[in-house]
Amino acid sequence: METLAINKIAINALKSDIKKLSEEQKFLKNQRKAVHIKGERTMEPWVAAMKHRANREKLRIMFAAYGLMRGQSFSQIESKHSEEEHPLKNFLPSISKTIENYNKLSDATKVNSKGENLIMNFIGKI
Repeated sequence: METLAINKIAINALKSDIKKLSEEQKFLKNQRKAVHIKGERTMEPWVAAMKHRANREKLRIMFAAYGLMRGQSFSQIESKHSEEEHPLKNFLPSISKTIENYNKLSDATKVNSKGENLIMNFIGKI
């Protein structure tokens, strides 16, 4: 039961980070425009384009980690490719590291028997 709760905490943390990064992607998409920008320009278009590209790769890894944590296969996460030759297999070390980091974070947020929050212990180790 406790493992299920930890996994749920990790999934929710990953889901909220995906939402934050997705919102940033919407902002960066608008900032990439050179002519028809909506609102005020806060950064150069080339800087926004570079950040958008980096975030896109990070989001793909995070979405894959989210799907695997929920028990889906690669072909269910991105259905354009077959399971045998799926391009997400190239990102497997990054995906595994992301899952491991979120599981550690969920372990650190548990409260121990003394009532202390273990997140402070986790932050101290970083």
